[in-house]
Order: sequence, then C-alpha cells, then structure tokens
Amino acid sequence: MSLTPPFDTPVALERGGCRGGGVFLVAATLGATLLFASGCVTKGDLRRLQNEVAAQAVLQETETRDLFAAIQALQDSLQAQSAIQSEIVVDTQGGIARELRDMQTQLSQLFQLTGQIQRIVTVMSERLRAEGARVTVSPQRAYPDSLAAGFRRGGGDPADCDGTYAMAVGEFNERRLNTARMAFSRFLAECPEHRQTTTAQFNLGDILEQENRLDEAIEQFLLIPQLSPLADLTPVALYRIALIYVLQDNVDLAVSYLERVVGYPDSDAAGPARERLEEIR
Repeated sequence: MSLTPPFDTPVALERGGCRGGGVFLVAATLGATLLFASGCVTKGDLRRLQNEVAAQAVLQETETRDLFAAIQALQDSLQAQSAIQSEIVVDTQGGIARELRDMQTQLSQLFQLTGQIQRIVTVMSERLRAEGARVTVSPQRAYPDSLAAGFRRGGGDPADCDGTYAMAVGEFNERRLNTARMAFSRFLAECPEHRQTTTAQFNLGDILEQENRLDEAIEQFLLIPQLSPLADLTPVALYRIALIYVLQDNVDLAVSYLERVVGYPDSDAAGPARERLEEIR
C-alpha cells in the first residue's frame, strides 16, 4: 500500500515512544509545519477537556444572556425616552393650541368691543344729524340761584313758563344735565300747553339718553308722536328711538321705528332712516 497522500502533498509521519502508549503526530502541509499532537492522552484528559468545553458553553450562554438583557434594557430606555419626547410634544402642542384658543377668544372679544364702539359712534353721529330742531341758543344764562327762584314761583303763568323754559335751555346748553332735566320736567308738568312743550319733551329725552337711561329716554321720545303726531320733531324722535334700539341690538324694533320714520318722506330724518334700513336688512 502506498503511503503517499493525494495531490502529492508531502507528509512525514514519525512514531515515537510515550508513556502510556500516547502518540505524537507532526504534520507538515504546503511548506508549513503544524503541531496537532498531544502526548499521553488519557480518559481523564478527555473529561477535563469536556468539562472545560461545558464551562465555556455555560460562560458563553451567560454572556449571551447578559448581552440580550443589556440590549433589552437599551431598547426599553429608548422607548421610554421616545414616550417622554412624545408627551413633551403633545404637551407643547396642547399648550400652543390653548394659547391659540385664548388669542382667538380675545380677538373675538376685541371685535365685539370694536363693533359696539362703532355702533355708539354711529348713533352719536346720527344724533348730531338729527338735532337740527333742538334749541341751542340760550336767551339768558341761567344760574342755580335764578333757577331755584324760578322753581319757587307758581306754575301755569305764561311769564313763569317762559322763565322756566329759558332756565332749562340755559342749563342744557351749559351741559349741566341734572339741573336741565329737572327744569324741563318742571316745565312740562306745569306748562303742558306751552308752545315749546314739544321741544322741551325732545330735549328731556335727549338728556336721559346722554345719561344712559335709555328706557326712560324712549318713553320721553314716544310722548312726542303720541301728543303731537304732526309736529316737526315727531320723525326725529322716532328716529332717535330706532337708534337706541340699534344700540341695544334689538333689530326688529329698530326696523319698525325706522319704517315709521320713512313714512315722513319730507323730514330730515327720512333719508338717514332709509340708509339705516338698508344696512340692517
């Protein structure tokens, strides 16, 4: 039998002596010398080798388990960090949304306030336009002493009525609204047949409106068309009532009184009343 290995690879085999019958094997392949052998291999050596392999396997399993545990802990940490970041993002978004809602609410309130201011300005402008018939020239400046003296005099006498009216107009033109209101009220109570009754009634309603006593102002303005439906101040008084209802956001009543004003086509208030109707409708 030939001892030459395949592919003409040179191999040298030597058998040497060993205690216990061990074999020492040396192989040289492709010009390199490799030592494979161990001397005197016994069953005890095999058991030790098996124990070492088993110990290495246990160690490797332990290290693998520890590695997996570390990886899982890292994943849990990443998930926790992601959850925290998500909560932060949600909280931030929620805070921004709340701020936006607050800003929208404030903006809506600002728009409402602006609308109210615009309505008040419009009412004041229309009031100035409608006050053409109001008495603005005082024949005699009335001072508190003369006003009190006029109140002490008895009513009904034409001279006394003229004096009371003059004092009321003077106080009105001087913007002393409290005394003017009392004077006009006294004049209307004591001089119901006086030629200036309608004008006094209108001015009394005007004073109450300026004092923001709007319901009382409406009552006074209403007395003009009730007592003097053909008076020049009747459509003006109706128009002032309509403007108060516009200010109070009572559209139905405002439209009703504006339509009544339009029924006086020759009055100065008819044109503004038609314009207001077009705006409201």
